[in-house]
Amino acid sequence: MKISACIIAKNEEKNLPRLLKSLKGKFDEIILVDTGSTDKTKEIAKEYGCKVVEHEWKGFADARNRAVEEAAGDWIWHFDADFELEEDEYKKALLFLRKLPIEIKAVMIGIKNLDNSGHIKGISSHIFIHRNENGIRWVGKVHETPNVEEAIGIPVFVKHYGYADPKVQLEKAERNLKLLLQEISTLEKGSHEYILKLFYLVQTYTILSYRNKEYLQKAKEAAEEFLYLTKEKEEKFGFFFIYVYNYLLNILKMMKDKKTFEKYLFEVLEKDFQVPDFYILAYHFYKEQNKLKKALKNLRKAAELFDKSQKNPFFIKMSFASDKLKEFEKIILSEDLISEDYESELKKEWKKKKGRNLGLLFYAVSNKDRLKTIKKLVMRYPDELTVFLLFKELENKKLWKEIEKYVKTFSDFSISYLYKGKLFENKGMIEEALSYYLKYLELNKDFNVALHVNSLLRESGIIEINSKINRLTSDNK
Repeated sequence: MKISACIIAKNEEKNLPRLLKSLKGKFDEIILVDTGSTDKTKEIAKEYGCKVVEHEWKGFADARNRAVEEAAGDWIWHFDADFELEEDEYKKALLFLRKLPIEIKAVMIGIKNLDNSGHIKGISSHIFIHRNENGIRWVGKVHETPNVEEAIGIPVFVKHYGYADPKVQLEKAERNLKLLLQEISTLEKGSHEYILKLFYLVQTYTILSYRNKEYLQKAKEAAEEFLYLTKEKEEKFGFFFIYVYNYLLNILKMMKDKKTFEKYLFEVLEKDFQVPDFYILAYHFYKEQNKLKKALKNLRKAAELFDKSQKNPFFIKMSFASDKLKEFEKIILSEDLISEDYESELKKEWKKKKGRNLGLLFYAVSNKDRLKTIKKLVMRYPDELTVFLLFKELENKKLWKEIEKYVKTFSDFSISYLYKGKLFENKGMIEEALSYYLKYLELNKDFNVALHVNSLLRESGIIEINSKINRLTSDNK
């Protein structure tokens, strides 16, 4: 079985090395279609052994199809320049592809959308792998997809860095809007293709509304038109149908239209789509009404669904997309969730299911043994948040010797720099402390730490603040 990796790119010199490094040695060939780069994209691609094809820009689908024309593999795996493929995910994909029956022509994979700090902001999915067969073509000037009737989803993920920067999101949305409006004007209203483009129009208007609230009404109208046209066609539009509800609820929340929000929230909960985002919205809805028991019930449901999605984004019939994991984590960090009534129930549930996010919720509602809980959680699921919570609990109890032990255990996590800095500061070694605080700030936007660094500099009598300190502290304001 041979697999071709195909990439379309324009001026991607910043992202491309990360992607190509992750692809090196995994594929039988790597083809890059360049659509007019003026930076070092082509030179970088050639350095990594890519076959570079120059092609005039005529839309995303056209560029994908040009890459397909050059591919010789049995399977073609498409990548965006801001993706990254980890070794374990690649190996999982190989196992699945080798076992797929011949009638399966295309494969949908999961996408971990990352924020500026490299944390998972949300999870989505898309068809990026298909057989190299005549008749399979990509369609759509923007938000392109292969023209296959059906695709199977496999629990394999790529990392996506492209939406880490809100400015990048806005630029992409502005670029996409013009193409979408042009394309949708040529389609028959109510046709399958028209409805799909309507979804992307909702998505684009929603992104643009964060900068210009005038787009909110347009987003609402497009979303309600989509739901009207897809009535009794839920399974046919799967992911798109579910996510339009998600967009619409968030749009109504921003518009402060409580009555219409409540109508669509109850409607979507009754459909039981098993998407965690809806339960996060329900949590906020009930919390605002001081119905804390119902609020926690919905937060627990969200936690369980996040755990399922991180194992397999296709655990629900109509596919999956979520972008509220960061919001869930923010709730865990910033809201008072302690509930003795709920603690014992959650303890039993977590003991049975052992999920990362259910564990975070159990930690948050617990009023006793929090340190014991977070130690268990961090050993099962070590990541920036769980490691931070461990250090926080240890610091609250002034267990600095244990912190010293754990900064070595979790030295790969950026939060360890912060606590190395605190350890040195406790010993009066200010210059050493500052060096670690600065390493931490290079990787994380943290206004409080930036303020502390400035205060430490003044109090310690260090007058010369170099440009690096100035930049890092100002970046974190």
